[in-house]
Amino acid sequence: MGLFSSINSNDDVLVTQLAAHQSELLVYIQSLMPGDSGAHDVQQRTNLVIWKKRAQFRKGSDFRAWAFSIAYWEVKAYRKECSRKSWLVVDDTLVDKLTRTMSETVTENPMKELRTDLELCIQKLEVGDQELVTHRYYSDKPLKDYAEEVGRPVASVKMSLCRIRAALKRCIEYRRAVNPAGS
Repeated sequence: MGLFSSINSNDDVLVTQLAAHQSELLVYIQSLMPGDSGAHDVQQRTNLVIWKKRAQFRKGSDFRAWAFSIAYWEVKAYRKECSRKSWLVVDDTLVDKLTRTMSETVTENPMKELRTDLELCIQKLEVGDQELVTHRYYSDKPLKDYAEEVGRPVASVKMSLCRIRAALKRCIEYRRAVNPAGS
């Protein structure tokens, strides 16, 4: 019987939220552990605690705040463990100050803002370019198959992807410059 063999519909929401916040959770943990190579280990420990405490999570509540709170306590536990082993550990006061600063400055999910900007920029592409992006990033078929479908050489399709990525990057950078807060 595996770890996820007993997932119910309420757990689906938690798993989806956990997956959506993994990169943000790691950045948060790394900010509390500057220069420490154990951030990935703490992230995995945090994921395990989140899973064990999943019954405490209420659908519709702020998953990010709940997960960050768990991560905070896992970082503290990790640091305590390191100090017992006489490893160099950042002062608790500094960690508390960093935590307050992070929660004051990070009000929105930056990955969500980036996804929104990307989606809006993709919508501005020509229909053929949108189809190519959809095939490349949302299909399991090789690029060669797509090139054959549209009657173009694979090298030409790859060059188009390169051009599209550059256009998307410029579009996102422009959106960020015009609207840095994502509002």
